Amino acid sequence: MSTAARVSGGSLAAALLLALTGTTVSAAPPAPRVERVSTAADGTQGDGASSAAYTTPNGRFVSFRSSATNLVPEGITHPGTYSYIRDLRTGHVTKIEAALSTPRLSAGGRWAAYTDWGARKINVFLADLSTGTRIRAGGDARDSASAPDISADGRYVVHTWSGHPQYPNRIDLYDRVTGTRETVSAGPQDDESRDMDDASISGDGRYVAYEDEGSGDVWVADRTTGTQTEADDGTFSTVIQLSADGRVLAMDSADGSYVRDLRTGRVQHFPGVDVRAVSPDGRRILVQDAQSNLWLRDLHGTRQVLVGHGSAVDGSVSARGRSVVYSSQDTDVVPGDTNGVYDVFVRHSR
Repeated sequence: MSTAARVSGGSLAAALLLALTGTTVSAAPPAPRVERVSTAADGTQGDGASSAAYTTPNGRFVSFRSSATNLVPEGITHPGTYSYIRDLRTGHVTKIEAALSTPRLSAGGRWAAYTDWGARKINVFLADLSTGTRIRAGGDARDSASAPDISADGRYVVHTWSGHPQYPNRIDLYDRVTGTRETVSAGPQDDESRDMDDASISGDGRYVAYEDEGSGDVWVADRTTGTQTEADDGTFSTVIQLSADGRVLAMDSADGSYVRDLRTGRVQHFPGVDVRAVSPDGRRILVQDAQSNLWLRDLHGTRQVLVGHGSAVDGSVSARGRSVVYSSQDTDVVPGDTNGVYDVFVRHSR
């Protein structure tokens, strides 16, 4: 093989180095690519603001909220904010008209969990996007449910259950296969009136992290062993996200954000920034600094890369950090952005 063939696309200096020393020069990694998600299938930019984006682990599907009226051919009959799901492979955009929150998607994008009005109150529903059918996942018609999260295969939906005012909020889980519901949270021994909230579930549905809003304690329930483990660092904390592998938990506190490795017990603090999301494998976190810059940081080193400027929510990082979704009002992220509102973007690292 000739030197030129072996360094196809390389520089003259690289070719000389190879010829003289026999050292193989690796090609530079492809530059990151950013695309706007909150557009119609033909690329028409939205005529309203979009935000609160969530991605599947494979980075193919992105769900978000938008007040735009022109993202789907049928348009919008009644102005408001609606939920959308975009297939980044085909460009197809689907409107989930009944969803009052950004749909949480299963790994393959088939199942979506979101809130909607029930018979009397807001409840949690699980929709099969392949058939258009849906079922109520949260409680019954008399109670309300909110803040859903979903397992990778769409079998389990965890959410906050709210009963009558005299009952504290708890964390419940719905099993789509068996059709059963169970309470995952365990209230503190000394005060049964405290509310539990902000549940985050592992990909296999075994682990559920949640917070005690009264004490600021964060707990991780192991549904296989039936145990409850306190995961906070002793400060008043809130749950951000549990990694899909169930090993890494990101939390916020008065002292800043921190991450706990639930296997080793190691805690890493990140003062001056807010952790927004964790990659499914638990190796990377998305942090936001005081200037609203978003950085993808490696938990096993000090390397971090600038994603963009704006805001992001939990579930915004795909596997291995290959893509990150976020919203921004900046007009220079992609060419032709002239709508003057927040848009949803995805940054592909490769």
